[in-house]
Amino acid sequence: MPGNRPPKVRSGNEPRPAPATESAGPGAWAHSRAALDRLERLLRCSRCTSILREPVCLGGCEHIFCSNCVSDCIGTGCPVCYTPAWIQDVKINRQLDSMIQLCSKLRHLLHGHELSGVKVCLQRKEYEQEEKYEIPEGPQRARLNREQLLPKLFDGCYFYFGGTFKHHPKDNLIKLVTAAGGQILSRKPKPDSDVTQTINTVAYHAKPDSDQRLCTQYIIYEDLSNHRPEKVRQGKVWMAPSSWFIDCVMSFELLPLDS
Repeated sequence: MPGNRPPKVRSGNEPRPAPATESAGPGAWAHSRAALDRLERLLRCSRCTSILREPVCLGGCEHIFCSNCVSDCIGTGCPVCYTPAWIQDVKINRQLDSMIQLCSKLRHLLHGHELSGVKVCLQRKEYEQEEKYEIPEGPQRARLNREQLLPKLFDGCYFYFGGTFKHHPKDNLIKLVTAAGGQILSRKPKPDSDVTQTINTVAYHAKPDSDQRLCTQYIIYEDLSNHRPEKVRQGKVWMAPSSWFIDCVMSFELLPLDS
């Protein structure tokens, strides 16, 4: 080959340059804060326009309010579209309330510290304890659980999803169970069955002083719908709303169930 000329590469075969590593500069954090601002604009009360507190819907329309903002409207109508609202239609949206709390924690993470943990490490060029910067409660519990190689959240638990799920697709809920170490039941467990009551598993993350430690099989129904199945709470089989299931995932804790 003449000289030191590099060999030609046919079009389409030339290797692509390595992508530049994006630095965690102020622009990245500003982008995250702007995204959070957009999300919080969607989580505002239709009446007072503040971030929702104990969000409720009146049943007949899609407007959502703080529970205190519509205490005078129950039995009359929606203050925005005037759709009739009856007291039995008022429901607290637990999933939305959990999302609002998570947004608050994210805002604290983005605004509560001038520097994030990652940024501090990059600037100081040394390891910084993440506990000072991470989101507390659920995310922190999940990290510690994984670091200590403990069983996953739903280890020892079986779930049966009964009925129709519109707000949270059943396929997504099943994926959450699988990711959290739980098992899916294809048939509804029978509380009075000897086979059901003799399943020899223990829910690892249930509180040891709770009678919930005896429960290993949950029948999950969607509590945002009007359908209310007959309550089951017998031995190892308990019935639980989908909002409880979502709250468990977000808090990384097997939460107690109301009697």
